[in-house]
Amino acid sequence: MGRPGVLGRMVLLDVVSRLVAGRGLLGQEKEALRGQVRLLGFRKTARGHILRSLGDGRQPEGGLTVLAPAMDGLFTLAVDAADLVVGQEVLAAGAWEPHIAAFYARFLRPGMTVVDVGANIGFHSLHAACRVGPGGRVLAFEPDPRNAALIRTSLALREPRPPVDVFETALSDADGQLVLSDLGNPGNSGARFTHDSREHLATLVHGPRPRFTAVSARRFDDHFDLPRLDLIKIDVEGFEPRALAGMERSILRHRPVILTELAPSNLRDIGGADPEEFLGSLHRKGYSCSILEEPGGDLSPASPREAIGRVRGERHHVDLVLAPSGAASAL
Repeated sequence: MGRPGVLGRMVLLDVVSRLVAGRGLLGQEKEALRGQVRLLGFRKTARGHILRSLGDGRQPEGGLTVLAPAMDGLFTLAVDAADLVVGQEVLAAGAWEPHIAAFYARFLRPGMTVVDVGANIGFHSLHAACRVGPGGRVLAFEPDPRNAALIRTSLALREPRPPVDVFETALSDADGQLVLSDLGNPGNSGARFTHDSREHLATLVHGPRPRFTAVSARRFDDHFDLPRLDLIKIDVEGFEPRALAGMERSILRHRPVILTELAPSNLRDIGGADPEEFLGSLHRKGYSCSILEEPGGDLSPASPREAIGRVRGERHHVDLVLAPSGAASAL
C-alpha cells in the first residue's frame, strides 16, 4: 500500500490535532496547513502545528518562540515554532547546514570579520561570532522582520553580548526598496525572496496565501568601509548577483572568501542572471571555485560549469566556496 495522499495526510493531521492539542483543524488554518504538507511533508507540518497549538495558538505566521541549544550548547538560538525547516532542524539536531558549520570551525579565527547576507534566524551569524570572538565582528543582514527579531532575541540571551550587528535590510546594487515574499511557503523561514517587482514574484508563487512586504535595500559599499573583511556568507535565493554587485569595492579591496549558495533556477528566476556568467564574473576577479560537500564540509575544486552540473534532478542547489588567488590552498 502506497503513502497516503495530501487528503489522507490532512485527515491524519486532524486526528493528531484532536488527540494532542484537544481540537481539530480550523478553516483558514486547514488551507495553510494543506499547502505546508505539500511543500514540506507531513512530519514537519504536524510538529509545527502541535507546537503552536500547545503554545499561544497562533496561525502559521508564527508567534511562539522556542529556545534551542545549538552546536552542543555553544550558543542558544531563538526559533519560531512555525518554522518547519530551519527552526525544526535546530530543535531536533541542534544544528543547521552542518557542512557550513564544519567550514566555519575550520576557517574562522579570532579577530576576523564576517558579513552574513541573508542571515535567516541567525544560526550561522551566532556560530561565526563564537569563532571570531570579542575581537572580531559579524554583520548580519536580514530583511524579514520576524527573522531579524529572532536574531536579536538570541543575542540578548548571552552575556557578554556576541559581536553581531543586525541590519534589518536587504543588500542590493542600489539603495531603495524591494519586495520580500515567502511565495506561499511561510513554514520555511529560509524561503524569502526579494525582487524589484511584486508582479514578477507573483508569477513564481508555489503555495497558498503568499505574503508580499516592502523592505529597505542598501548598497553595501555606500554604507560600510570596513577595516577588514574575511568572509562573505551569502544565501539570498537567487538575488546573489545583485547583492554582490553592491559589495564590489569591498571585495576588490579585501579579497574575502565568499561562501555562496548556487541555485541555478533561482538565479535565473529571481536574479535574472545566467548561472555560468555569475560564477564566471567571480572567476575573472581571481576567484577559484570549490563545492562545499555535505555533510562534512570537504572542498571539491570545480569549474563553474562543473559546479552547475552538480545541480540535477531533485537537487535544488549546492554551496560553493570561492577563494581569492593564493588562498585556496589554506582552506
